[in-house]
Amino acid sequence: MLFTQYNFIFLYLPITLIGYFVIARLARNPLYQITWLAGASLVFYGVWNVKFVPIIAVSIIFNYLMGFRMAHLPPGSVARKRAFLVAIVANLAALAFFKYTNFGIDTLNHLTGLHVQFAKIALPLGISFFTFTQIAYLVDVYSGYPNERNFSKYVLFVTYFPHLIAGPILHHSEMMPQFGAEENRRFSVERFAIGLTIFAIGMFKKAVIADGLALLADPVFTNASKGAVTSGDAWVGVLSYSLQIYFDFSGYSDMAIGLSTMFRIKLPFNFDSPYKAQSIVEFWRRWHISLSRFLRDYLYIPLGGNRHGAAMRNFNLAVTMLLGGLWHGAGWTFVVWGGLHGVYLVINHYWTRTFNRVPVLKSLSKTFVYALCSLVITQLAVVVAWVFFRADSFSAAKRLLAAMFSFGAFDWRSTSAIGGTYCAVAIAVGYAICILMPNIIDMFQPQQRVGLEIYENPRPFSLARFGWSPSVIWAITTTLLLSAGLIATLVAGGISPFLYFQF
Repeated sequence: MLFTQYNFIFLYLPITLIGYFVIARLARNPLYQITWLAGASLVFYGVWNVKFVPIIAVSIIFNYLMGFRMAHLPPGSVARKRAFLVAIVANLAALAFFKYTNFGIDTLNHLTGLHVQFAKIALPLGISFFTFTQIAYLVDVYSGYPNERNFSKYVLFVTYFPHLIAGPILHHSEMMPQFGAEENRRFSVERFAIGLTIFAIGMFKKAVIADGLALLADPVFTNASKGAVTSGDAWVGVLSYSLQIYFDFSGYSDMAIGLSTMFRIKLPFNFDSPYKAQSIVEFWRRWHISLSRFLRDYLYIPLGGNRHGAAMRNFNLAVTMLLGGLWHGAGWTFVVWGGLHGVYLVINHYWTRTFNRVPVLKSLSKTFVYALCSLVITQLAVVVAWVFFRADSFSAAKRLLAAMFSFGAFDWRSTSAIGGTYCAVAIAVGYAICILMPNIIDMFQPQQRVGLEIYENPRPFSLARFGWSPSVIWAITTTLLLSAGLIATLVAGGISPFLYFQF
């Protein structure tokens, strides 16, 4: 099921929500409520493909038992280290088998000229997310954090349906205390209204804005995979895709937060206006926040972080981002995308160090011109990297980049996909929304407890500032946004997966 599908909105969600809170009324023991939601989450996962259920079930049982075993072995003992290594290797091996086997075969064929047949392996949905979630759990248990003894609660932690397919990557210390907590067990009209509003905003972003921009982006990337494209087409396609993936992932993140809020459970914010970032470092604090935290805590810092000088810091950044790129997709274009961001981060660190040492440059940091230039340069770097992220091959990426920077041939009115003026207006409106409008973190007060901020980012500027309140205006707005999303989904045929589902 997709969050945007009618059977999810009008069948699965009401049944799951009503059952969850009715059980809380009938049973004092929260275990029944937890088991209901865990079971419903497995049903949600199984609807995609029931053959994937045994895979996630084996993963859950294995990691639960390994966490239990590690917790009962002496800290620092050889047996504890051995159990930890076995668990981590097993998780990574499973991820590598399902996600990277055919990537390895394809690479081997290209390097050797062989024609090894691809393996018939179906990639389980969300395998990267539920594997990384459990790896984080195992690392923390090995480091001394108490393991989870309640199996139903652990199942819910891994399978909780708002996050299961496309994140965020959860930390058990943030989620376990919420499951079954007495203050969260009873239905709240206000929490439901807040959650429905956030869900409607996310659905509008996905079904109307992101899927609308896909109509501009997809034909350009398809043409680039077959032959040359014009400069105007290239810019329209790449900028449209940059906005498409922004609103697609932002929409999913909002819908996940909204759904979880209905159940009175707070998910971590995973998206915080990344196109308002004025540096690549800031961009990664705002884009896919839970993945950035995971890569920092479980890869970059264990590699040494910035503790051994600038050269090692740069090496660690490069390795982290290359692996982060490979995590997103089994293809060398994703590795290049990650590598580009690694280079960007290295340049960003050198610039910051130089900037702070030169008083004249430092004095510019508070000016509007500097902020604007930083915003534009950061966005241009991100857009260039998106070319490799989206392109089907290196040749397609090369054609697009060559066309984009052939300024002598640029003519935005000559776009072949659709009228040039329409494209320009759609892209301009999309970026205006990204840069000038508030996000859901800004729309709700801290006391309304919408989500968990796992990075304390400075609040970005917004042209419009408005806060949610239980009012008629917000009820009408929510209805209109949800209706627009439902109509757009119906027109599109009801099936439009989120872009991050493939990862």
